[in-house]
Amino acid sequence: MSREGKAIESGIYQKGEVNFPMIIEAIKTNKEIKKAGSILSFNGIVRETAKDGQPVEGLTIDAYTELANESIEKICSEITQMEGIIDIKIIHLKGKFDISEDLVYVVVASAHRDEGFEALRTAVERYKSEIEVWKREELLDGSSEWTH
Repeated sequence: MSREGKAIESGIYQKGEVNFPMIIEAIKTNKEIKKAGSILSFNGIVRETAKDGQPVEGLTIDAYTELANESIEKICSEITQMEGIIDIKIIHLKGKFDISEDLVYVVVASAHRDEGFEALRTAVERYKSEIEVWKREELLDGSSEWTH
């Protein structure tokens, strides 16, 4: 449950609003969880280098929250139609982040691990390209750039 006492849904959250144990707890409240044989997860974190290899001091993540939440809901809805998928949560955080801090969680409950791994990979690849989230890499040389 979130701090406000509401169930955690997939979507965009401010850094600090949710954490991994809260998401696992939310997945386990699904009324169909008894059919699951696995809960698989992906945790995206801030790495120390940009795509071009430059050293990074940190990241700022921002999102067009309404559109991003619609895109995340679409991805989750389509993935839950895959055979054996019980539930999925995609949580993307926004705010200022230091190296190794959590940015995104993708959690899949599935009847069997093989279909869960397939759904997890699909969800990660899709959120990376389909949701309205931007990042600003803060480079050690003092420069920064917004990218999608």
